[in-house]
Amino acid sequence: MAAASKLIANSPHLDAINVFPVPDGDTGANMAGTMRSIVSSTGKSVERSIEKMTALIAESALDGAKGNSGAILAQFLCGFAEGVKDMPKLSPADFAQAASLAAKRSCEAISDPKDGTILSVIRDWAAHLHANGDSYRDFHHLLSDSLEYARKSAKCTTEKMAVLKAAGVVDAGAQGFVYLLEGIVDLLENGKIEKSFLPDSRNSKSFANVQDKVAVEALDYRFCTEFLIKGDNIDRGAIRDSICDMGDSLIVAGTPGSVKIHIHTNDPDAVETIVAGYGEVVKRKVDDMLVQHKRLLADDRKVGILTDSTCDLPEEILEEFDIRIVPMRLTLDEKEYIDRVTLASSDFYKILPGAKRALSSQPSPGDMKRAYAKVCSDYEDVVSLHIAKVLSGTFQSALTVSNPFDNVSAIDSRMLSIGLGLTVLEAARAAKNGATAAEVRRVADRAVENIKIFVTIDCLDYAVRGGRLSKGQGIIAKALNIKPILQFAGEGQPKVVAKSFGVKRQEDALIKLVKDNAYGRGNFRYAISHADTPETAEKFRKILKAEFGAEPEFVVEASPVLGIHSGPGACAVAFLTDD
Repeated sequence: MAAASKLIANSPHLDAINVFPVPDGDTGANMAGTMRSIVSSTGKSVERSIEKMTALIAESALDGAKGNSGAILAQFLCGFAEGVKDMPKLSPADFAQAASLAAKRSCEAISDPKDGTILSVIRDWAAHLHANGDSYRDFHHLLSDSLEYARKSAKCTTEKMAVLKAAGVVDAGAQGFVYLLEGIVDLLENGKIEKSFLPDSRNSKSFANVQDKVAVEALDYRFCTEFLIKGDNIDRGAIRDSICDMGDSLIVAGTPGSVKIHIHTNDPDAVETIVAGYGEVVKRKVDDMLVQHKRLLADDRKVGILTDSTCDLPEEILEEFDIRIVPMRLTLDEKEYIDRVTLASSDFYKILPGAKRALSSQPSPGDMKRAYAKVCSDYEDVVSLHIAKVLSGTFQSALTVSNPFDNVSAIDSRMLSIGLGLTVLEAARAAKNGATAAEVRRVADRAVENIKIFVTIDCLDYAVRGGRLSKGQGIIAKALNIKPILQFAGEGQPKVVAKSFGVKRQEDALIKLVKDNAYGRGNFRYAISHADTPETAEKFRKILKAEFGAEPEFVVEASPVLGIHSGPGACAVAFLTDD
């Protein structure tokens, strides 16, 4: 706990100097997250047995390991647990021997170990312990002496790697390991565990321009990808051999029953397909390192934006504004899909007509928790906006999951699809321009009050199936070729605001609704989504551009969550204006 406290307090400094293997500024957050997982998992399970306690710590480290340095740290702790197995007590010499095995296992876990990283410090520290193990009087002597050696080793990393020398920093992971040792020595010397240490004087502000020195426009491998798999007698060597050509920074760490895989790759799904053949994938994490790097190069943005996959924002906008997405779940004929992860909108509309049963559900608690934990570690404050609470339990789940984080504001958008998307975009632009969390919240709240969305429905079968129309209403409407227009208003409940005979009159009616609600107001901005009917979306785009002199913010295929209730052929126009 003392080690974790020291590292967590100084994690912003580690993020600021993180330039290897990728300058994505998350080493501190990853190591801190790993240590938090260990402390929270083991704090109430203290064992008297050294063997049981170290095994518990190792397992907790694997379960919570984050990033390159976190995976290496987890393997170090697994190796240490292996080194003290069957020992009823531990002497300084025994400790030195176990540390040597831990260092060896750490190196073995990495496919291409580099000199000048956390591995170098672990190896140098363990070698110093091994050489002096018999001379230490007690553990305070052992740890305080070896701490000085670890500090010297970390300082030397600057000269061992060109990218560190160019940036004028030590390796972030190496310095993180030093912080862990410093926390333990502080405990031994003060006799108590400090709840929080003051950050190191070498704080992140002193290294504000580090990322600029090593700025890149592209990465050979873009996605930092991690999996935790469980099973029996998992062959780590076979896993390493099977995916070693799919990226770099490969780490395969763990025990025969629990293995953590870390790799930088361009195809996370292909990697998962392979590793799933060796055990059950119980955790998955994928981070876009290029987006993280570009965010660090941006000005002084402090507020992160989180939403759910019903927002219907295109990938290029999500990337430009670093908008984080938590995916909804879908079930088609008993088969479950993850929106935008295992099922694209284009594929969904091919499957939907033949499906006998189609349901949508809110994101899983695990997905929500991981999304919030990640965005909260990347930004000082977070504003999250979600699908209308009357349509989904997502917003309530967001309130529950975000409760432990004191830097989160969750907002009920009272919308879905591009109505939510435009609101999120307004908030993201404010955040990118340096607005505070309170200012971003005000922008979002104003958008929630002003946004309007109208949806044309072509096939009424899905509205009947979803309960938006009664079966009798559906039969009559189909017989008379009545085409309704829905508006999501108030708290987000849909209501029929127009009925037309035929598609042409329905389209005319939607354009009239937009005109009637937008004229006399300024700064008209709008977006269009469609359910497998791009020609209708293009028709609306041309009319609205001619009418208002503005291109849409974006045109996008609607998310499956909207499509389940509207069916193919639906088209939506959402717009915002200023007073």
